[in-house]
Amino acid sequence: MILALCGTSEGRELLGVLAGEYPAILATVTTPYGVECLGDYPTVEVLQTKLQQEEFEKLIEERQIQVVVDISHPYAEKISTLAINVCREKKIHYLRYERRTTEQLQEDPNILWVEDFPEAVQLAKGFVGRIFLTIGSNHLTTFVKEIPKERLLARVLPVSKVLLSCEELGLNPDNIIAMKGPFSEEMNRAMFAMQDVSVVVTKDSGGAGGTLDKLRAAKAVGIPVIVIKRPAVDYGEVYYDLKELMNTLKILKEEKVSMKLDNV
Repeated sequence: MILALCGTSEGRELLGVLAGEYPAILATVTTPYGVECLGDYPTVEVLQTKLQQEEFEKLIEERQIQVVVDISHPYAEKISTLAINVCREKKIHYLRYERRTTEQLQEDPNILWVEDFPEAVQLAKGFVGRIFLTIGSNHLTTFVKEIPKERLLARVLPVSKVLLSCEELGLNPDNIIAMKGPFSEEMNRAMFAMQDVSVVVTKDSGGAGGTLDKLRAAKAVGIPVIVIKRPAVDYGEVYYDLKELMNTLKILKEEKVSMKLDNV
């Protein structure tokens, strides 16, 4: 059985292809919204869970997982690191499928690259005016602790749990844009201009995550973008093309069949 660790929009695409090739697939997500996003496939079982090591190991043993495909978000380094370590321990295959980075734009003077969220906060503090955050909701605390709330504008998913977490941080409707993307360059440009933004803070979520449209929009209105680099994770085998990933899975599947026949 294949275990797919989902957490990006590519998860649905991957499961759609896997469902047509494999009789049993197990997928995990961490939120009810994530479950909805994956769609409904007869051969795919979806679990909503935040896997810890003991639970992860038990899942692999009980469900006889042979391959783990990690398609979690590029910034969900904890689950990726856990999966890598458990797969190594259990001697099963770990394959990473992810979005390409936007580091080809690293020489653009409008883009200010930082290593992590704390560094982004310190750099953003030096700007005068409003700070437009497109970093999701998990790291908003880091900014709220250091920067006056009236200077912050966070664009987050319109999900009750996310909005509640924003309110608990003291953010109010003046600080929140609750919308689901993708956002075009034109829409980003309009938001930046209307809100009198002085700097944008974002993650390098790749093309599917809308990073390029944000960068182009910010450049068009003349404001800089602080981009937080992806965590440095040694994934091993990384695939950026779905066809290449499927070819590897096909080879692994044939190897498993061959091994079984050899043992008859």
